[in-house]
Amino acid sequence: MVSVLNIFKKLAMAHDEDIDVAEGKDNMARTDDDVGISCTLEMFREHEEVKQMILSIEQAVQTELGGEKAFEDLRKILDSYQEQPHLLDPHLEEMLCELIRISTAPGAASKVTAQAFKYLWLIIKVRGYKNVSRKLPHEVNDLIPVLEMLECEEGSKDFYRCYVLLLWLSIIVYMPFNMMGFDATSKTSSASSVCPTVVERLMTVIKTHLKSSQHSRQMSAFVASKFITRPDLKEKYVPEFFAYCFDVLCNDQGSDVHTIFHKLGVLRALGLVFKHGKREEMLPYSKEVLTRIIESKSTTCIDTPIRKLAMKLIQRIGLTFLKPKVAAWRYQMGSRSLAINIQGASSQDQWKSDPDAKEYDEDDDEVAAEVEEVIDCLLQGLNDKDTIVRWSAAKGIGRVTGRLPQEFADEVVGAILELFSTRESDKAWHGGCLALAELARRGLLLPQRLPAIAPILEKALVYDELRGQCSVGSNIRDAACYLCWAFARAYHPDQMLPYVKQIATGLLIVALFDREIPCRRAGSAAFQEHVGRQGTFPHGIEILTTVDYFAVGNRSNAFLNLSVAVGKYPEYTQALIDHLVERKVNHWDSAVRELSAKALHNLTALAPDYMNKTIARKLLQESTGPVLVARHGAIMALAHITHALALVAEKNGKSIEHVMDNDILEGIRQIVPTLDERKLYRGMGGEYMKHATAVLIEKASLANLPYHGQDILEKWYELLEDCVVRVDENLRVSALTALPPFWITYFKPTSEENIKWRNNLINHYTEGLHTEKEMQSLGFVSALGCLPLSLVTGKFDIVLPALIKATDITASTSGWAQTRKEAILGIQRLVDTVGIESKGKACDHVCGENLLSIYQCLLKCLDDYTMDRRGDIGAWVREASMTCLQHLTVAVIKKDPALLKEDIVCEMMARICQQAVERIDRTRKVAGTAFASLLYSNPRLPHIPNCSELERIFPEEDCASMNWAAERTTFRLFIELVDLPAYRSRVLLGVTYSAGGISANLSRFTSEAIHMYLNARAENTEALSSFLEILLQIFSSHLKIDRITLPLIKMLGDLLSSSVVLDTVLEQNDSFMPRIITLLKKECFRSADYHKLVAVVAVFCELLRIDGPSIKPCLTQLSLFLGYQYPKVRAVTATSFLTAIQDYSDKEIVPEHHLEEITTLLEETEWMENLEEARKQRNRLCELLDIPVPQPRKK
Repeated sequence: MVSVLNIFKKLAMAHDEDIDVAEGKDNMARTDDDVGISCTLEMFREHEEVKQMILSIEQAVQTELGGEKAFEDLRKILDSYQEQPHLLDPHLEEMLCELIRISTAPGAASKVTAQAFKYLWLIIKVRGYKNVSRKLPHEVNDLIPVLEMLECEEGSKDFYRCYVLLLWLSIIVYMPFNMMGFDATSKTSSASSVCPTVVERLMTVIKTHLKSSQHSRQMSAFVASKFITRPDLKEKYVPEFFAYCFDVLCNDQGSDVHTIFHKLGVLRALGLVFKHGKREEMLPYSKEVLTRIIESKSTTCIDTPIRKLAMKLIQRIGLTFLKPKVAAWRYQMGSRSLAINIQGASSQDQWKSDPDAKEYDEDDDEVAAEVEEVIDCLLQGLNDKDTIVRWSAAKGIGRVTGRLPQEFADEVVGAILELFSTRESDKAWHGGCLALAELARRGLLLPQRLPAIAPILEKALVYDELRGQCSVGSNIRDAACYLCWAFARAYHPDQMLPYVKQIATGLLIVALFDREIPCRRAGSAAFQEHVGRQGTFPHGIEILTTVDYFAVGNRSNAFLNLSVAVGKYPEYTQALIDHLVERKVNHWDSAVRELSAKALHNLTALAPDYMNKTIARKLLQESTGPVLVARHGAIMALAHITHALALVAEKNGKSIEHVMDNDILEGIRQIVPTLDERKLYRGMGGEYMKHATAVLIEKASLANLPYHGQDILEKWYELLEDCVVRVDENLRVSALTALPPFWITYFKPTSEENIKWRNNLINHYTEGLHTEKEMQSLGFVSALGCLPLSLVTGKFDIVLPALIKATDITASTSGWAQTRKEAILGIQRLVDTVGIESKGKACDHVCGENLLSIYQCLLKCLDDYTMDRRGDIGAWVREASMTCLQHLTVAVIKKDPALLKEDIVCEMMARICQQAVERIDRTRKVAGTAFASLLYSNPRLPHIPNCSELERIFPEEDCASMNWAAERTTFRLFIELVDLPAYRSRVLLGVTYSAGGISANLSRFTSEAIHMYLNARAENTEALSSFLEILLQIFSSHLKIDRITLPLIKMLGDLLSSSVVLDTVLEQNDSFMPRIITLLKKECFRSADYHKLVAVVAVFCELLRIDGPSIKPCLTQLSLFLGYQYPKVRAVTATSFLTAIQDYSDKEIVPEHHLEEITTLLEETEWMENLEEARKQRNRLCELLDIPVPQPRKK
């Protein structure tokens, strides 16, 4: 602790001079001893590259694509300097001058100048228009050229050109030359009476762009503020411009979008005029402008940007009424040195206002009456419905109050405090917090007001109200944290000492238990600011290292872990517990209620007596109260506290009765009967009550509450059984979680009555699986899987077959994939429960008698490819089966490897390899993990086929770091297993299925893996024959199964079209071609699947290039497709056939003397039109091809 403080002291003293007090920024440079890696940039490294891009604009814009690419390249370079734009400064003037030269060069192409203006806009965007404007050329002779460019047609339409030229114009018109005199010398004697003056032309340009819907509107307002406030123009043009602005604002066409943009432009211009104009020059117009802006109802307009700009204008007017001076009465912090804070040194005279200055302040000038109206508008703005308006109003109040006498300023603070009442909306609370923070930041909130603000701050930190389907208050809590942050920087630690505990506790509550991430992080940041600047928070540094900005980002971590780290300090323990009970246990969000209950469980060990004597009693009263969310949260919190107290008692060697009062235990027992008697388990809130009581039963069972043999147990069991068959998954899971501890604690089959009850229970569940209700089957299967050892012993031979039977797919249960998944998981849990005994009994253990049936069930489940509207729901079953196979096999080889048969191991490894190359990433990951675990298990798994080859292909160190879901790497490895007979058919089946996936990457990497395998064996005819043989066997055994045949046909077409490796095999072995043609004919027989038919046509066209007697059968099949009933199939067939004839012109596919006529028929026939005409042309093709003409099938 001492070393940490010393480090802070040295850093603070070394860098006090770098602290910017005015802006409140801590710019602490690194000391010479600091060594680290920084992501900040040191210089404009791409200067030469950018310079070259500027010089090569003419070449870049020769094509439209080249110009867009050059623009994007420059944007990417400059965007990397958004956080450090000052690095551009050494080269800024050079870049600007060159771009200005290009954009204003006489005779330059319009594309070149447009690109130059785009580049200028990018530089302005990064560096800021104020910095860029000072570097632009600003000579008098630039005025007319810039004005003329703005007046031309391109200048009014091109956004980039308008924006840059208006910015350039803003610095030119600011030059100190006589604009009227310039006008006189520019006129000609012949046109002096008709030509508009330069001033009039400028005003026209300004007014034109004030209507723009683009950002050039803002730049036009900036030009207007610089132009009309010139000394030689202000007397004439300021009143005229104000009149023009209010003509626009009073326009009644508020719904017209162009009118809205126009209003935005003039409001911004008015605000900038009052900002840039001298106070004494603007003061004569202030009263009238204020009156008219209020009369125009801009502050109540439905458009948020208009209200925001009106608020900014009003505050600027208010500042005009007051002299620009710093209030002498403000609370001045003479030093902000962190070193002084940490050392504990204080000098009160540095933190108090100057008495002489206060005496001067009492003789201040009289405040104009209009200031009250300004402040009233700003106070109303604090209650606006939009945040940006409230934020603008808050800043305005801070600025105006800084020029008021102390008495008036105190009245403003009082008016703000009135916003924090129960009658005001959440908007007023948010605006009030922002306003107070702005006042505190400027030293305008005197310490005398802190006693009144502290209670408000405490409420604002926990403000949360449910409004319909959403809540309000997160912005208020965030603003309250900002207010605390401002306090840390504004006041001396001695002034804050009475409120240290209150603020520290409030900020920690927000940082730990707020629902929203931004609020938790805001609370952490404010706490950190107080620890660093005030140094008075109890255990501040210790807590700060734990509850940091990033740690609180995870809500579960903040509730369950960080709260315990903070709660171990006595100053915060009770406050955290009280907040959870009072605010979070009855929160509107059920997730927050559940986290709060778990957090109370973790905090119970820190204050067990307080939990028992106070909190448990309070929660017990609310558990049967009238409010649904309060009941739900109270029951769950009481359940978790009960369990935690039982753990405390067990740790101290006591029973639960010694740490919990008997009346509380009796109250817990009465919760379920009371809720049932009041019918609170029914209706919309019944699900919440059942969920909460299921958690209560679970925790009561774990706590071993003394209810053995009582009637309440029967009610508890009935409730859990009802929850088990519910549709709501959370409710079902909570009941299933409660059943095992409930059975273990209260139902032990030691007596004849309990044994009979156990038998009836198992019979009830097993017989209940024969049902037409999916939820009942799902619930009972899950319950059987949760049976504890005491209940399943002696009945495992009944339970296991029932679960195995539940994995069967029947006509009525084909869509019950979740039930089959839960049955597999139930088998896995029961295997862990009963254990494996090689010589055990089937009714008690997993043994040789029933192990084979388990493996057969799991291997059968790997063929579950059930599909519904949710997609491949069979993947749930396959993944659960692989996980169970891995778990079971590892357990068996540790107990007795002799139980495993060779054929089972061989089939299991092959099927897992198949799943490792299928479509779904998640499934592949599960399969790959299981494969690696079994291949390198300890002890080693016996009977693995080709184990040495597997270890060569999949080294152990690679398996440990392999991403099994990445098809890019895994497919290239698993395809090697096609060489191994034990894996060949299964791996090829999985690869075939993946080849038809909708993912582009999956299809691509599958194809690459297959081509890589075939190309590596191009000279090995035997391997290629085996590959093709297995492929045809898969095709034959899966005929009319679209899941396999469609991707297989596509893959076959891809192999034939993109590789000639298989050509040799097809030409040498006469049996392959007829089989392929026969299988394709059977697959497409009476098929209406367009995608399948097109894939078959593609394969037939590819087979035409294979020399042999198969050409005629392929042509015959293609002729059938040319006369198919579907027009698109006919058209695609004609196109594919024509392409094949042209591509394989070296082959004698068609008679050479008929080639021209055949080509003409295929090209010119309208295959999408009349079917009879298409078949007539098809028959002519058959005659030319010398193949039989297809005859209509006789019905």
